[in-house]
Amino acid sequence: MKVKVVFGMLTAALVAAPSALAVVGSAQHQYGGTAGVSQEQVQAANHAATVSSSGSLPFTGLDLMLLVGGGMLLLLTGIALYLVSRPRASA
Repeated sequence: MKVKVVFGMLTAALVAAPSALAVVGSAQHQYGGTAGVSQEQVQAANHAATVSSSGSLPFTGLDLMLLVGGGMLLLLTGIALYLVSRPRASA
């Protein structure tokens, strides 16, 4: 019975926490109401910084070899888990 009460109180606290944290606070005062102005400033800066290139794509900072290596590591891990977990044939 005691465990149910503690579990119920914990659940109630977890349900009530998001609504309590959603109250307008300093974050709302800091970031609220300036989205349109900020977006116009970003678009103006991007338009001014646009330079025609010679037809090549810009470097975005994404290292494709790192992604390929991670994919290969996941694939090899899956194959190793499959080989280890399959049933052995009796001799």
